[in-house]
Amino acid sequence: MIVRAWLLAIAVVLAGGAVPAVSQEAGRQALARELAGLMLDDSSRRRLEEQVTLGLAQAIGSSVQERLGRPLGEAEWNLIARIVTRFVADTLPPARTVEIAADAYARQLDEAELRELLAFQRSAVARKVARLAPVIATDSALAIDAEIRRSAAMPRLMDDLVREFPVLRTESP
Repeated sequence: MIVRAWLLAIAVVLAGGAVPAVSQEAGRQALARELAGLMLDDSSRRRLEEQVTLGLAQAIGSSVQERLGRPLGEAEWNLIARIVTRFVADTLPPARTVEIAADAYARQLDEAELRELLAFQRSAVARKVARLAPVIATDSALAIDAEIRRSAAMPRLMDDLVREFPVLRTESP
């Protein structure tokens, strides 16, 4: 029975039945790699590495603090940061990061979507958006901060926090 299954599989491959699917998948993966390369420029890769490093360092630092039974000092946090930064650099070189992103794009998008997204990413508008993304993010963050500060619900937030955490209560003169 197993021999028949293998023979059938070999016959399908020799007849060309599986080649288009493999070829199509290879084409989709190539498009995904190209898209990931465009999307993950040096600046984006650095931000991603920083996020990964920060999260990992915080998790490791918290674990070390718990085991030591005391807060870490600045020198200890700096040591953890150096060790984790080296680890992330060794684990996620630029080519590997692009490969990981390409796999994610290939899983989520079909070939037509990848082609459409690639066409957009190659456009002048996409380059402008990429160039302005940090400015837009900063502007958005500042506007959100201002909105929060002007919120009619701010006094209620403060009252709730002071009620639950009396240590936050300010002394009245």
